[in-house]
Amino acid sequence: MLTHAAWVAVLLPIAAVAPACAGNNEAIIGQDCDLGFCDAGADVVATPPSFTPPPDAGDADASASQPPHVLACIATECPAPYADCSKSPSFRCQTNLMNDPANCGACGVSCLGYGSINMGASCINGKCVFECQLKQDSNGAPLDFRDCNGLIDDGCETDIAGDAENCGACGNVCPAGQRCINGKCGCASGMLDCGRCVNPRFDDSHCGACGNRCTTPVPACSPMPSQTFYGCKNSECGKLKCNSGFSDCNGDLGKGCASDGCEVDTSKDPNNCGGCGIACGPDQDCRDDGVGPQCLDKCSKSGLTQCRKGCKDLLNDKSNCGACNFFCLPARANQDSFCSKGICETACLPGFADCNGDPNDGCETDLTRHPAHCGACGHECDFGVGQPCIEGKCLMTECDAGGGETK
Repeated sequence: MLTHAAWVAVLLPIAAVAPACAGNNEAIIGQDCDLGFCDAGADVVATPPSFTPPPDAGDADASASQPPHVLACIATECPAPYADCSKSPSFRCQTNLMNDPANCGACGVSCLGYGSINMGASCINGKCVFECQLKQDSNGAPLDFRDCNGLIDDGCETDIAGDAENCGACGNVCPAGQRCINGKCGCASGMLDCGRCVNPRFDDSHCGACGNRCTTPVPACSPMPSQTFYGCKNSECGKLKCNSGFSDCNGDLGKGCASDGCEVDTSKDPNNCGGCGIACGPDQDCRDDGVGPQCLDKCSKSGLTQCRKGCKDLLNDKSNCGACNFFCLPARANQDSFCSKGICETACLPGFADCNGDPNDGCETDLTRHPAHCGACGHECDFGVGQPCIEGKCLMTECDAGGGETK
């Protein structure tokens, strides 16, 4: 047993250290200064880490703060709104009754097959919603069908784009002798209805009247003035006219054969861009980017490249990828084709993958429903017991501690 003197001898070294590190009412844990808690050369100790547990933390039940453990078991019963309409033993529960037009609200309830009466239908929230259709005739003219008689049995029976009794809208009757043309009664002022609306002052096939087609007069200029032909002008045939893209900017076409013709290429002349006298600025080009010749900033100003059909982004344009007019190949099944940094690439559309590794059939696997590739290639559901893959996940359900499969 240590004597009183021995205890004093043991404590003195510690007491001797204390004034160098700590102030009054501070507790020293081991060699605090040596561990870096003290500020060298000062009689102040840096704040050491706190080892005091929060109130009551030591007595709290750690399990009380943890979420309850829930077991999950394989599920085989289709969850709403999915149903097993196809009766496929592998691809189960693949029908969404809320939006499947062939099984709308219930298996076998179809919204399809009304095209013959100009109606289409969608399945919205499990109910068929019908709508009239927009179509085209054999010549590409628009057909706009509506249900003007209010009878669902004959669907959308009226084409308001061409029906004079319902022109542009049900009940809008055109005046006698006027046709309904593209939803409007007759032609605009100055136009003539020759099966289509034409301007008889300049139409070479209907010059001054329907069916009056202009031909080359005899005698004709030989040689013809530059970039000219004979056609209709002011409702008269046999007049010199400019070829498309050229203009008579000096106004001498009235001289006939003595004219220099249509001497200006207004498709690219920076002083006559798109028309006589339209001058481009010093940092502009005269070019046609798809809406006719215009004065536009030089391609280089935007970091683009001048191609035959305007400015193109060779780094990202899949119709001009890496070079003008270099087209990327069309995407295969469930793929997107794009140009990245001047190189043509492809990528699978969301929800699809190339699980067989064959590029020829594209991204053939639907990861949202395939039980052998559910959410990812090779991730299998237990389709032996009928576990379906729904929205990229093998169907599971909560179960009790007994585990096992649940219906």
